[in-house]
Amino acid sequence: FIFRRERFTIVHTHNPKPGFLGQIAAKMAGVPIIVNTLHGFYFHDHMHPVLRHFYIIIEKIAARCSDVVLSQNREDIETAVREGICPREKIKRLGNGIDVQCFNPDTLSPKDLARKRLEVGLPNGARVVGFVGRLVREKGLLELFAAARIVRKRVPDVRFLLVGPVDTHKRDALTPDTAQEYGMADVCHFLGMRYDMPELYALMDVFVLPSHREGFPRAPMEASAMKVPCVVTDIRGCREAVEHGRNGLLVPLGDVQALADAVVELLTDQEKARRMGEEGRRMALERFDERLVFEKVRAEYARLLRE
Repeated sequence: FIFRRERFTIVHTHNPKPGFLGQIAAKMAGVPIIVNTLHGFYFHDHMHPVLRHFYIIIEKIAARCSDVVLSQNREDIETAVREGICPREKIKRLGNGIDVQCFNPDTLSPKDLARKRLEVGLPNGARVVGFVGRLVREKGLLELFAAARIVRKRVPDVRFLLVGPVDTHKRDALTPDTAQEYGMADVCHFLGMRYDMPELYALMDVFVLPSHREGFPRAPMEASAMKVPCVVTDIRGCREAVEHGRNGLLVPLGDVQALADAVVELLTDQEKARRMGEEGRRMALERFDERLVFEKVRAEYARLLRE
């Protein structure tokens, strides 16, 4: 109804559920141009085959309604073509981006960081491992807590900074109490939703995202822009944000020991961590500048309007 009443020229959808419903609704309403940004397929290789097939069918239906699909990561393009979701000529790589001027470590002074460290309760001299994301199992938090126990034995002064909300609407939601179950509550700082992310990244020695599924995660891009080396799972999406050995390390999905080893490696080899941090900043400027994404979207709109 709204699409028909407002007579939009372009409808641009995002994310699995609104993307599916929005593309179909726009098609039914006769919207001339329909664009969908693919933030990562909901299905993945570790999903039950029946459920995976169901989500593939959903994606096929939605893609038939769009004029173009803009994929944030390269691997989803190949998946879309292989699974018959859409032809190659309909899907294009968009990438993902952040404000690299906002996430710039050079804008923060040692005094700013000392004040922020005191504010969040980090002891002087403590090594800091950071996580940013929703507090859900899918983000790999159970693996992180299990790995944290190993890390603590090898780096006794370590602290874990966890930034993000409790996602109570998700069936796999976790709370700060989960850290208590793993005996790690005394070294975990849960900060909830925050709006001072550049400062918080700057407190981290290592950023960790042991996620099970990603499209093109923003947090590793932000951490890289802040010169923080990353440890992420070796899955699609994460591989777009982190190059193994360049701006961080990739570890196998669900491998707690490998996750712990990678974190300890970057906490104890400070020269390697520094080099990866510098490379992360270079990668952010080359690849993760959101203005590159804006320009691609603008150019695609212009092309579709001409046609």
